[in-house]
Amino acid sequence: MIALMRMGSKFCALPKALLKAWLLMLGLAGFGLAGCTAISFGVPKAYPGHPIITSGAFALAGGVRLPYRLYPAAGKLRAVVLALHGYTDSRDAWVLLAEVLNRQGIALYAPDQSGFGATANRGTWPGTAVLVDEARQMAGQLRAQYPQTKLVLMGESMGGAEAILLGASVNPPPVDAYVISAPAVWGADALNPAYQEALRVAAFLAPQKRLTGGAVHVQASDNKAALIAFGKDPLTIHAPRLDNLAGLVRMMGDAQIACARFEKPALILYGGHDALIPKAAMRRCWQAIPAGAPTGAPVVLAYYPADYHLIERDLERATPSADIAGFILDEGVLSDAPSEATVFLAGGG
Repeated sequence: MIALMRMGSKFCALPKALLKAWLLMLGLAGFGLAGCTAISFGVPKAYPGHPIITSGAFALAGGVRLPYRLYPAAGKLRAVVLALHGYTDSRDAWVLLAEVLNRQGIALYAPDQSGFGATANRGTWPGTAVLVDEARQMAGQLRAQYPQTKLVLMGESMGGAEAILLGASVNPPPVDAYVISAPAVWGADALNPAYQEALRVAAFLAPQKRLTGGAVHVQASDNKAALIAFGKDPLTIHAPRLDNLAGLVRMMGDAQIACARFEKPALILYGGHDALIPKAAMRRCWQAIPAGAPTGAPVVLAYYPADYHLIERDLERATPSADIAGFILDEGVLSDAPSEATVFLAGGG
């Protein structure tokens, strides 16, 4: 069913089921189907209890500056992670996971990606190529800064899609491994063509309109405190533009296709209660990934039946967080998640 939402002489036309899922992906707090508007995004400002923590900025080609938050390692530095956040999220996405990793000597550099957080083009879609290229540049700078330290590219949701695209590219970043959490791969053949066309038309008719309205609830995590913190974070983007959403869907399609070319050492995580990336889309991606990387280091698939989309923020996050730390430090994934992934690929879960 197509939901038509009138705003002046414009219409926002989207399949209702798709819109519900994507409104949650875009905001996680539950936006509605009631209307579209062209509200300005503005400049994020800190307020009591909700600071904006900036440790520095990546200076990239063309004068682009991406602010980042450094979650420093405790004690001896053992590994460095470039952490790419999900859609509408920011550098603050990694607070809970960083608590675990920092204690084990792993530092996280978490940038606001172009179009998000406190970047100059906040609220606009820079394009998949720009996001991927900027991530590659940031990884290169960290490699130059830490030439003898293990460097890992980690991405969640949209950031996970970027990680797949980077690892599958002809010019991959100079990293040693990847951690990819709930990658956004609901695109290409894994997404109903009618949904893609409806979104394309809506973005064409009203590209700058923003989705707002009554509540739509899709559970992205069972950690209510983490969801509330996300919603109150001044860096979070609420009610994104339609053309922005269309860009994300195109990226997801590219990432789904790229799964067949991904042959880098990686840990890829997915939760059994993920309501944002359908199981069929994730199975399609996992089944397409080649059996082993050229280096002999396999892609480790990890399935967590109790977890949701925001795996590292869930109440059950202890197990996947420990698995991530073990993978980064070459100590292995000690949980049953790889075995659960085998069952999931066979149609279970």
